[in-house]
Amino acid sequence: MTAQRKPVLPQVADLMEKLESHRRELLSILGAMSDAEASQHPGGEWSAKQQIAHLLQAEPTWLEWARAVQQSPGADVGQTPEEGQVFLDGVAEADAKPMAWWLERFQRARQENLQRMRDVIKLDSVEALSRTGRHRTFGEMNVLQCLRAIYRHDRMHIDQVLGRAQSFIPRQAPERPPA
Repeated sequence: MTAQRKPVLPQVADLMEKLESHRRELLSILGAMSDAEASQHPGGEWSAKQQIAHLLQAEPTWLEWARAVQQSPGADVGQTPEEGQVFLDGVAEADAKPMAWWLERFQRARQENLQRMRDVIKLDSVEALSRTGRHRTFGEMNVLQCLRAIYRHDRMHIDQVLGRAQSFIPRQAPERPPA
């Protein structure tokens, strides 16, 4: 007797499709770059390699924030606006490694992170995906919104690599009055 799988929620099917399509598009763009192109800093911005280093750190962190909100509704997660960019590990040294190394690591990390998401986040319950917490920069977010941030973040870096205006601008939370 085989175990029956629960049907996938439409929101989760959409999430998985967008995680896959955005990452596939980003990998296609990055994979077409030479090592020299991937090390360039257009307009003083991060190189493509530095963007990969940044995304490698951001994705598991967003998963952890989603897990924290799901397990402890009302949890505060994320950096404050004053802290600014926090996904900087490896960014300064990224250009020293070959693009092939980054691409292999990037593809492997996505598969590992998708498995981690399935393992630690309850994806088969609308109630569990709707639990909310507060991101210190972006305000109230539910679990599904935290997970959507991953492909939206990919989208922002697709735009940056292609040198076009951002097609997704994250909202900022209103300032919280002092406690």
